[in-house]
Amino acid sequence: MLSPENLLIAAVLLPLLGAVALWVAAPAGRDVVRWIALGVTLATLALAAVLVFRFPADGVGEYASSSRPWLALSPELGTAVDVRFSLALDGLGVWLFGLSALLMVTCVLVSWRAIEDRPSLFYGMLLLLEFGCLGVFTARDILLFYVFFEFTLIPLFFLIGIWGSEERRYAAAKFFLFTLAGSVLTFLGILAIVLYGSPDGGLTFSIPTLTEELARNPIPLAWQLAIFIALFAGFAIKVPLFPLHTWLPLAHTQAPTAGSVFLAGLLLKIGIYGFLRFSIPMLPDATALCMPWLLWLSVIGIVYGALVALAQRDIKRLIAYSSVSHLGFCMLGVFALNSLSVQGGALQMVNHGLSTGGLFAIVGMLYERYHTREISHLGGIARRLPLLSFFMLLFTLSSIGLPGLNGFAGEFLLLLGTFQRAFAQAPPALALQYQIVAVAAVSGVVLGAWYMLWLVQRVFFGPLKEPHGDHASNGHNGDHEVRDLSIREVLSLAPLAVFVLWIGLQPQFFLARMQPTLQQLTAEATAVVAEQGSQSAESAELARGE
Repeated sequence: MLSPENLLIAAVLLPLLGAVALWVAAPAGRDVVRWIALGVTLATLALAAVLVFRFPADGVGEYASSSRPWLALSPELGTAVDVRFSLALDGLGVWLFGLSALLMVTCVLVSWRAIEDRPSLFYGMLLLLEFGCLGVFTARDILLFYVFFEFTLIPLFFLIGIWGSEERRYAAAKFFLFTLAGSVLTFLGILAIVLYGSPDGGLTFSIPTLTEELARNPIPLAWQLAIFIALFAGFAIKVPLFPLHTWLPLAHTQAPTAGSVFLAGLLLKIGIYGFLRFSIPMLPDATALCMPWLLWLSVIGIVYGALVALAQRDIKRLIAYSSVSHLGFCMLGVFALNSLSVQGGALQMVNHGLSTGGLFAIVGMLYERYHTREISHLGGIARRLPLLSFFMLLFTLSSIGLPGLNGFAGEFLLLLGTFQRAFAQAPPALALQYQIVAVAAVSGVVLGAWYMLWLVQRVFFGPLKEPHGDHASNGHNGDHEVRDLSIREVLSLAPLAVFVLWIGLQPQFFLARMQPTLQQLTAEATAVVAEQGSQSAESAELARGE
């Protein structure tokens, strides 16, 4: 039996090997290519499942840790450099790692019949995208993380630019330029962290070592702020945080279904993951100082994304703007820096990947049948497509946080922690701001239920309305030719539905494995915020005394 360390390496590298196999098998035709792609993703999922469910139930420490020399230089003159191919799972990355493997199976299945042009290249790009995401969530070397972080841009750029809709080239270019511009600044921030955090006599790129060194010897506040802003540029664009979100709706709308599923499910989480992995633990003073600004940006994103979603006529654009709102919730929970809110924000990253990934998959299935995403062209299709409607309703209720489903567990915790921060733990000078933020965030829940349930009511219920003529999937009148979900499509959605119910009914199973790591990563910044609150309270008392 393979050791956990070797299992992790195999799980990360298998999609890369699968992409090479697809290139070799390209002349064999579409059927062979897609079966190879499905086999590789299922094998990767099996390895990931073994690792995830063997992960310690108490969530303490790292699991399946492995480290091999990658670039180790010890020159006679100069500084030693230690860059390693270091991988491990911890409470922050374990569920995102598992979600990456799960969603890629969905991506392959939903694109089974939709992709006819260059299928070997398409599925190869999907596998490379999976390779990049699995690497991001397991890398324990900061340079290795950055390589994986940047690598994810390339396959998604080609997926949007080649297999996207009418404006695919513009969408791909905008996505690439936005994310690349932020990544350049992020790279400068990472280099600064290495220079400040490395022990004397060498440069280490080990994330655990850098975190420990910077906890003992913090970077001066002015430099912390500069580095925080540099990291913010890359991570906030990836989230995307308002007002850096403008690339997202276009990329979602133009991307093929598989690209939208993986973009919503995983790639948008890399930014929040970066904040939790680097900015908060390594730059605690800057995090505390920027905390009010980040909370305001988060709540503006929540409300803005929800209001714009209400105005959409295209189903895919509506769900894309809902992502802006939902990821604002994740950021709000993380930067409220309350134990409950951070756990809720981290869990909500997984929840959003499941529910919104499922919603984008269903939109793709609808488009295959009707060749339209216009809300006004559809109505009452629950009577025509009951199975598809069932999954749509399930993921919708998950998205709006119905009790008993996964969205409720995450939103409840992050809002509870945010209110606790605002009304019980806020510095007196910031208490009113935090309270406004907390109350305004609740409006996002109401608006979210409004636009999602309104969408379902218009498209799936009421009098039957189907597009005719050129809009019909069969090219005729569409009356009796549209069929409900096939077994393949059900199998692509069913695993997501299982986790929607599992997390909703037993959230503690997932939270217990995350909590120790999240507490460790946010401890320094939380202590700084508490200290600032104490100082602010003392100053207020002195002022009243005078």
